[in-house]
Amino acid sequence: DTPVDAYRVAIGGKYAYVADGWDGLRVINVANPDLPVEVAFYDTPDYASSLAVDGNFAYVADGNDGLRVINVSDSAALVETGFYDTPGYASSVVIVDNYAYVADDTSGLRIINVANPNAPVEAGFYNTPGFALGVTVNDVYAYIADGYGGLRVINVADPTAPIETGFFDTPGYASGVAVAGSYAYVADYNGGLRIINVSNPITPVEVGFDQVKKI
Repeated sequence: DTPVDAYRVAIGGKYAYVADGWDGLRVINVANPDLPVEVAFYDTPDYASSLAVDGNFAYVADGNDGLRVINVSDSAALVETGFYDTPGYASSVVIVDNYAYVADDTSGLRIINVANPNAPVEAGFYNTPGFALGVTVNDVYAYIADGYGGLRVINVADPTAPIETGFFDTPGYASGVAVAGSYAYVADYNGGLRIINVSNPITPVEVGFDQVKKI
């Protein structure tokens, strides 16, 4: 039972890394899944809403305090090595190669070079029309769950000059996205789950949905 709001989780080896809202990053040993044990935590300055783990580093989307880079090589002594204060509200992050792709709410997609984790630097950005809440990257495309802006497809082949190639205006409020093969799966709040064919990134097409019923 983490102390506040367990928002997102990433797995690295025998550890679960939890973005826990106002209580930052929690590291939980899950080697024995019947008896998980917290081994460390790092209290980030704002609201930890998402994270990604790559190698020895955890990258935390920390609300108004942007992207925080935390060395987790010693699970008993977490140390922040660097940060980049994005202009918006960092709500989601994924790592691909040496870049952090941050969904930054009203400031759209921010692409941050983290090759030097001590000094992250922004490489490029694309200001989406809605509220960038979720992000995933597949091949040379970043897919943004953009609130009332639906699903946005951004070509990031050149991270310094991202450009939108297409979009699909979902009926609800797109808050999360995952991509598998030719399909994007969008968590669309009142719009439920929307399944969108993105094999042609210029013209994404919805192929199915499940209207989640509220109780």
